[in-house]
Amino acid sequence: MTEYIQVQNEAEESVSFAFGDEVRQSLIYPWRLPFLPFTLAHRIINLRIDKRKTKVTQSTDCLFIFDLEKMRRKDQKSFVKEALNFAENTISLGIGKPSIEMKFNHTIPSRSEWGIEPKHWNSSVESLLLGLIRTYHPKKLVFVGKYPYAGIMGALRRCNSSENMYWISVRGDPLTIQERSERFSKVKNLEHFTDFDSIIKNTIFFDRESLKTEKKLAEIIEKSGLNIIKNPTSAEYMYISNPEADIIGMLSSNQTVMYPSELVLIKNKAIPPYAVSNLIHIEKGYERFTLEKLFKYRKNRKSHPSAIMSVQARLDIWFNSREGN
Repeated sequence: MTEYIQVQNEAEESVSFAFGDEVRQSLIYPWRLPFLPFTLAHRIINLRIDKRKTKVTQSTDCLFIFDLEKMRRKDQKSFVKEALNFAENTISLGIGKPSIEMKFNHTIPSRSEWGIEPKHWNSSVESLLLGLIRTYHPKKLVFVGKYPYAGIMGALRRCNSSENMYWISVRGDPLTIQERSERFSKVKNLEHFTDFDSIIKNTIFFDRESLKTEKKLAEIIEKSGLNIIKNPTSAEYMYISNPEADIIGMLSSNQTVMYPSELVLIKNKAIPPYAVSNLIHIEKGYERFTLEKLFKYRKNRKSHPSAIMSVQARLDIWFNSREGN
């Protein structure tokens, strides 16, 4: 598999097409007929050379497809602007008219704006998307919208792999999302990237496997002014002893994750550099000492709170994690 998304089974790149075209040219220009074995061999050799060359063609990091008609104004403000700056070589396709001022590399009117039959509109979307894939060779393709249109799915089915194709759903029905997600390697709700207000400051959560540690550290936690809560999605600090825990999800929610030294927690998990500072390794016998130092350090930095994890960072973690949704 190549390092970028490609359109497969292009007619012009097949040996059968080359053979038929050379025969056709010989019938149109009879003087070429005696040279047919040579021109055909030359055509096939050049075809294979061209295929090898495409493997080293410079590719684009990410192609975003935004269904702007299904995105509210606040969605576009909180996500689209950030996503357009995901990487230096990000390419964007906007479907429909944006609610706020922003520029896309390519645009196409929505079906309602264009006023044409669904079949013709989807055919136009498919042709445009295939052209963008052929031109930019994207390493990743991300559709952002309620549900992918038939034209988008038609283009994706002609591509080499779904490994690097992603769907960020905008208020879609979970059952329908599940039914239509086969062509995508990962699916995530838009709120995962735009909701930053779930964490309650000065709170800590212990998972079921860490209950003994919770009792052991109760004094230092109380002394540090922290509250133990039972809701893991709202805790600022997480003490995790379960090796199957969703560490990537916690870090992408800007939570601080602590884990004991004997736990192989981050094996085979791609932790980006900017999330490492929120991942705390606790040596056995030094639990009280480490937590006391950590809480004291964070408390003294109250006037300089940690930055909320950006949309770009959350996208990066999601793309690089080995976990599914």
